Amino acid sequence: MRFLRGVMRGILIYACMSGVGNAYAQINTDRMMMIGRNALYFEDYVLSIQYFNQVINAKPYLNDPYFFRAVAKLSLDDYAGAENDCSRAISINPYVVGSYEVRGLARVHQRKYTGAIEDYRQALVWEPKSVPVRHNLILCYMQKNMLDEAMSQIDTLLSVNPRYTPAMSMRSNILFERRDTAGALDMLDRAVAIDKYESSLLRDRAIVYASMKQYEKAEDDMNQAVSYSPDEPGLHIDRALVRFYRNNLRGAMEDYDIALELDPGNIVGHYNRGVLRAQIGDDNRAIEDFDVVLESEPDNMMAVFNRGLLRDQTGNLTGAVQDYTTVLAKYPEVIYGYELRSAARYKLGDRKGAEQDELVVMRDRTSQFNRKDKSAGTDDGEEEDNSSQTRKESDDDVWNYKKIVVAEKDMTAFSSEYRGKVQNRNVDVRMLDEYSFTWFSSNAVSEIDREVRYSAELEKLNSSGNMPFRLQVTNKENPLSEVRIKGLFEDVDEQTSLIDANPDNPDHYFVRAVDFFLLQDFVNAQNDFTQAILMGGDNLWAAYFGRAVVRLRMSEVQNADRQQERSAGNGNPGNSQYQLAYNDLTKAIDLAPEFAYAYYNRANMEASISDYRSAIADYEQAIAHNDRFAEAYYNRGIAMVFLNRIREGLEDLGKAGELGIYSAYNVMKRFSASYDK
Repeated sequence: MRFLRGVMRGILIYACMSGVGNAYAQINTDRMMMIGRNALYFEDYVLSIQYFNQVINAKPYLNDPYFFRAVAKLSLDDYAGAENDCSRAISINPYVVGSYEVRGLARVHQRKYTGAIEDYRQALVWEPKSVPVRHNLILCYMQKNMLDEAMSQIDTLLSVNPRYTPAMSMRSNILFERRDTAGALDMLDRAVAIDKYESSLLRDRAIVYASMKQYEKAEDDMNQAVSYSPDEPGLHIDRALVRFYRNNLRGAMEDYDIALELDPGNIVGHYNRGVLRAQIGDDNRAIEDFDVVLESEPDNMMAVFNRGLLRDQTGNLTGAVQDYTTVLAKYPEVIYGYELRSAARYKLGDRKGAEQDELVVMRDRTSQFNRKDKSAGTDDGEEEDNSSQTRKESDDDVWNYKKIVVAEKDMTAFSSEYRGKVQNRNVDVRMLDEYSFTWFSSNAVSEIDREVRYSAELEKLNSSGNMPFRLQVTNKENPLSEVRIKGLFEDVDEQTSLIDANPDNPDHYFVRAVDFFLLQDFVNAQNDFTQAILMGGDNLWAAYFGRAVVRLRMSEVQNADRQQERSAGNGNPGNSQYQLAYNDLTKAIDLAPEFAYAYYNRANMEASISDYRSAIADYEQAIAHNDRFAEAYYNRGIAMVFLNRIREGLEDLGKAGELGIYSAYNVMKRFSASYDK
């Protein structure tokens, strides 16, 4: 009977998702709400919205589904939709602080700072000690140039949390804006002393050093920042600027190359690399960079002017004339442009057009404001200082076309506790996630990933012909697309029909369990895995492994509901789902002792309760069965370090990096700094 109720719930959910009718929806709103929150917690935003839609259709007078749908929309960058949903939630229940917080963040992303300030101030009425809310309020005041109000809020925040380095960084920014560089530097020194591995603090201090022309110190800080966050393109852009100031053009070019490999659409990177390429005579590739800039910013006249000069130099006279004409249409006072266009028109045989341009040049020759002379730069033999070689991103003076762009600091460091899993950014390291079953490949799987994910047990299961899709394992689940969501619900329906026709086949329960798991319906997934286990069969090990992962997820959600963090040293061994999951993994290992992922998952559980010796033993088993298991090396390395076996830990982290987990090198730097060889 219990199993049949589970089947019925699955069918009713499918009916509701298909829009069958309100009667079913009303019956299942609590359940759909729970599943929607599961999907939201595990960052499956499109799926969660579909569940919340059904709850709203059935019970539009509830505030929770609007609030949680707003969180999902915020995570999908639908800021207007998130704002509207929060407003609806507030109209239903104006006493839920989270609605104001999320609406404030949605407004921030739409540059509605006044409205965001109102939301954050209201949230602080009920939660005056909320660090994220006050943090965001300060940034909104800074965006509105209300610096006195921002400083007052920073004082309050630091009085509550004197080691909160983001507040120190914000105070430093305000002091720097007020030209108090000594005060700004002192504040950043204090922040770096507290959190010496935070790359953003080092970058901010480098910017202050650069403003003081202390470029060597600036580059030292940028080198450290890049070493801690090598995959952050903005850091490479900033270091390139410092290297440019030090006349290290080769180093600057290398940084722009890396930044653009990480972020091919970075406009500042393409513009600046184009300028540097032009300086060293790499004209054709400089044109390519300016082409990219103009695809994104067709009204960027400095990029147009640069490209025109380069086209002129490479013999594309028609293209050069087009670019000069575009610039002159907007800036007819740029006499140098007429001179350049005149010369190009002569070469093209357009004598009439060339003479018209010459006439404009001649009329301007007698003017004391002739800007061609101004553009001559260093023709007088004097060396330009750095300020004359760079310009702000917002500077639209076409005469500064040769200058490197200094990217203006983007105030996007708004705190959000609502976007997917909450991770403490100040925690130095964390274990990599457990593995689970899936029908879907990740978006980009490397050769290393494919080798790591191989399993003889899985190959045997897939070759049996009993799986409708190829079963795989992954620890990098991708959010489901609408097409995949629809396909999973269709397969739930298909497997239910097969169960009705052949109720003694455990494979149908197993397949449907995987479907339910991917749809974040953990209760039904657990029920179906349990039924597959009770019926036995050749794939019993897989059912135990699948149920263990489901129970782990249920345990994690339960802990999150209690506002606990699932991190090293803060597990919950008393949680019944947690213990049941551990027992299931042990059973899976007994049935399939060669299946490396079961050892790995059990090791993760042991590490989560600080039982690092047991975890290391299980990671060793996982590696024994798959000697290229990168995540097992990584996690074992961290466990080794926690036991102060630092040398062995660094060796494991190095192996993980060799196998493709490049973030391991960053972790190694942090541990190496405290390792006395």
